[in-house]
Amino acid sequence: MRSDISMEITISEMTLYDLPEVMELEREVFFWPWTEEMFRDEMSRDYSFIFLAREPSGLLVGFICFWMLIDEMHILNLGIRKRYRRLKIASKLALAALEFCYLRGAGAATLEVREKNKAAIKLYKSLGFEEAGIRKNYYESPRDNAVIMWLYDIYSLLEKSP
Repeated sequence: MRSDISMEITISEMTLYDLPEVMELEREVFFWPWTEEMFRDEMSRDYSFIFLAREPSGLLVGFICFWMLIDEMHILNLGIRKRYRRLKIASKLALAALEFCYLRGAGAATLEVREKNKAAIKLYKSLGFEEAGIRKNYYESPRDNAVIMWLYDIYSLLEKSP
């Protein structure tokens, strides 16, 4: 697999038609996956969005679920197919979602991430997110703390991005 595949990835908004593929990927990626009902609930909310990343063949390789709330974005869920990790697809998805929210008035973004998920923390830091606190025992199965992260200036990040 080429390391420049993120250049060929297309981003689109999820539809109900995509749900079976998203569920398959969710189960591959997460130990404690979201349910179909959780995705349906997110899709029914007018402030919730799910973007999909597909390679040229149409294979779903990743997704991001996020909220756009007044003037801030909240990332809820980001998953990348295991064999497509470290190819900048997560960054591309996150940047697309951040730009989407910025164009609708968001100036800042936040998220929680497992304290033991060092790869995700590194990704978010590379995008300019900063650690802002800890939520003790936030996650179950396995129990883990959440690192609260904030990106205080979406515009500055987008201005520097290619």
